[in-house]
Amino acid sequence: MIALPDSGPWKRIERIGDAVLLLGDCLEILPTLPRVDAVITDPPYAIPTVVAQGRTVTRNLGDMSIVETAMRVYLGAAWERMTSAGRIFVFCDGTSYPVIFRTLYSEFQTAMLVWDKGQIGMGREFRKSHELIIHGWRVDTPTFSDGKGRADVLKFQPVASEIRVHPAQKPDGLLVELVRPSGATILDPFMGSGTTGVACANLGRKFIGIEIEPKYFDIACERITNAYRQERLFA
Repeated sequence: MIALPDSGPWKRIERIGDAVLLLGDCLEILPTLPRVDAVITDPPYAIPTVVAQGRTVTRNLGDMSIVETAMRVYLGAAWERMTSAGRIFVFCDGTSYPVIFRTLYSEFQTAMLVWDKGQIGMGREFRKSHELIIHGWRVDTPTFSDGKGRADVLKFQPVASEIRVHPAQKPDGLLVELVRPSGATILDPFMGSGTTGVACANLGRKFIGIEIEPKYFDIACERITNAYRQERLFA
């Protein structure tokens, strides 16, 4: 069990199996946490882009430096909780990738993974059918930590819109593949609907999740509770 006091810089704490879920601002909470083996997260990008119905947002390279500073603050606070043998996975897209890559570059060796969704989404002539994931590791991070080599293209169908409980919800199986080589204790500072925690429950890993939005915190609590009630699907 992850040892944390009942009170701290969080509005609420829930303990579910080997998971500890914290409602609040991750910048306030992260410095109080114990060491973890990996950070797996999908942070908000906040990068201006073209929007629907022909309306546009002014774009300039100064936006990138602002977002990069924010990513360095948030992700830096998260990786400070990692052991010297830890690893990090950060979801991104083609626009946010350069920002997050620069953020991680001085701290980690990196590789780019591709989540192949197997279907096209919205867009122009060439529509996105994938999402990017930056994998970062340190000098002491073990190679083949679970004895398995993997392709850098991960093929999983996205969560269908009619059952999606979060706009950026990822399929359980995709997160299982990221958790498998990631050690005993996993941290997600932008927990959302809790899919990383569900994957940890299914694999018997410890999990710390932080979410600032009460609605999604409640959803994550319910999903992770249900995962512990079910027989492990990915043992």
